[in-house]
Amino acid sequence: MAENIVTVVEIGSSKLSCVVAQKGVNGIFNIKARSQVEYAGFLEGDFIEHSLLEDAVRTLFADIQSVYKKKIQKIYVGVPSEFSKVITAKEQISFKFKRCVRKSDLDMLSAEASKDVTDDEMEILSINPIFFELDDSRKTNQPVGLKASKILAELSIILAQKSFIQTFNKIFTRIGIEQVEYLSEALCEAMLIIEKEERERTCIVIDVGARSTSIAFVKGDGLSSLTSFSMGGSYITSDLAEACEITYNDARNLKKQIVLSLRGGDNDFYELATLGGRVVKIPLSFANEVVMYRLKVIAETFNECIRLFAKEHVPYYPIYLCGAGVSKIRGGKDFFAKCIGRNVSYGLPPIPAMDKPENASLLGLVNAALEENT
Repeated sequence: MAENIVTVVEIGSSKLSCVVAQKGVNGIFNIKARSQVEYAGFLEGDFIEHSLLEDAVRTLFADIQSVYKKKIQKIYVGVPSEFSKVITAKEQISFKFKRCVRKSDLDMLSAEASKDVTDDEMEILSINPIFFELDDSRKTNQPVGLKASKILAELSIILAQKSFIQTFNKIFTRIGIEQVEYLSEALCEAMLIIEKEERERTCIVIDVGARSTSIAFVKGDGLSSLTSFSMGGSYITSDLAEACEITYNDARNLKKQIVLSLRGGDNDFYELATLGGRVVKIPLSFANEVVMYRLKVIAETFNECIRLFAKEHVPYYPIYLCGAGVSKIRGGKDFFAKCIGRNVSYGLPPIPAMDKPENASLLGLVNAALEENT
């Protein structure tokens, strides 16, 4: 039997990441090679330095191939939310007599749903069930083998921009990759971090990256809605750099010291050893206020997205926080939760030694690729 080894690429808003991985025992992923490359990233659904994108991808794969010597023939690429959208469809089929539901019946429902897609600029990534409803209004996510005379499906259709796929197809062809399969980053992340039982009701996953934040409404095995906005952790860094009159790199180091739960007095400072060799004292309360201001803006935008995109009243639905933009700030999650007036949990990938919210997206892609490649 061939080794189940996959190569996965995550297109972050400020970094490209690649992992070559194999499923190990007890839920562990055996990482054969891993690399990360900073690049100009994307903003509002467009790459900032399009002409340099291929150079960044080539650097990423040169790093990977320096460790993983085997030829990589197929890769799985995550499509970020800024290049995606979700539509839902309801389809129904009836049988002449009551019988067991077959997988072919579900395939027929998906085929019918695909006909609802009329956007010439988008391409279907996947069609996933939110729920199936059988006779007597019985709802289930696993209808195959159950007896019914009819089946109604609410389906989630995830679309990706054709221009995104065409761009990366060209790049990967030029660097010698023979097969590329695209996966929804938001869906893969949600399926990994949220238990199946929990997904029977709507859950919300917010992933705050460097320059982009995505909000996925998750139900069943699909997404009922998906949106994003161009703001994230790098905005906090820029705010600190401007407000404290320090360089962006020094602001990065300052952000690592921030503890939002601290309430400093006039004589409380963060001491920052700058890259220029100086030690700068930054008033603790002032630096914290700068960070809290931006977190409030992200929280307000999140609440507005909930108002606009939620298909029903969602005051009690669980919220899972992923990405490094907020979760790596000490006290960031709790302050964010206070701003939105809701309980917030970390979205943790259930992978030993890698169970951190900033790993959720990449490991979600790895998990989906391994399941598909089994």
